[in-house]
Amino acid sequence: MQDSSQARRDRARATAVIKFIEKLTVPSGKGQGEPFKLEPFQKLFIRAVYEPQLKLRRVVRRAILSMARKNGKTALIAAIVLAHLVGPEAIVHGEIYSAANDRDQAAIVYKFARQMVDLDPELGQMIELVPSTKTMIARRTGSVYRAISAEAGTKHGYLPSLVIYDELAQAKNRDLYDVLDTSFGARDEPRVQQQVVPLSAVDKIPAAPAPPAAPPAAAAAANDDAKPPPPEKGDRDAIQREVRSLIASADRIGRRRLSS
Repeated sequence: MQDSSQARRDRARATAVIKFIEKLTVPSGKGQGEPFKLEPFQKLFIRAVYEPQLKLRRVVRRAILSMARKNGKTALIAAIVLAHLVGPEAIVHGEIYSAANDRDQAAIVYKFARQMVDLDPELGQMIELVPSTKTMIARRTGSVYRAISAEAGTKHGYLPSLVIYDELAQAKNRDLYDVLDTSFGARDEPRVQQQVVPLSAVDKIPAAPAPPAAPPAAAAAANDDAKPPPPEKGDRDAIQREVRSLIASADRIGRRRLSS
């Protein structure tokens, strides 16, 4: 874990991401066909993620953005994806994944990103689209973006440079999250890998009880026909507790900055 006490803020890096996003075109919904205009809270989120640096490496490894429905969450996800694929955060042979809990949600994220590319001739020349696998390939760097879901097979073998997990709080278990989270350690790049996890309904997560204790191994082995309690609820409770803990930490940091 990095010691962030000596971190400095690189405003130019965050500003470059903001400028790139605001050159994109809104593909649908409010402001359709117009340049992307980030709200102040979205700019604050981007600066909080990209500004803190330590020895030329990004300090922030994991970030959570929670907002109500119909506030441009998916469009922001798609814009951040493109910033890492062909924008100021692009690296050679990067692997970018937008993860969702089902195929339909994963398809929506890819659709927004593809529409942004279709609306910009310059992006169209830089990116090869593969709709059948919900994939984009940066022609210059060889970086790849793919939309994936928890419903689709194994995700082992990935080497992500960026993962955006949409609606993490609604995940039935943490299998996909853990596979992607533990894949970052294999990448040794000048830019620290990041995880941006936008959530849509964190404020509606109920208080989660402690997960049930696992049955003793001897008892489970003695009765092969007995079915153990399904893991989904315990896994989801663990995710929810981690989400609330991260949000509480972010709130404390924000309060300290406002009071300083």
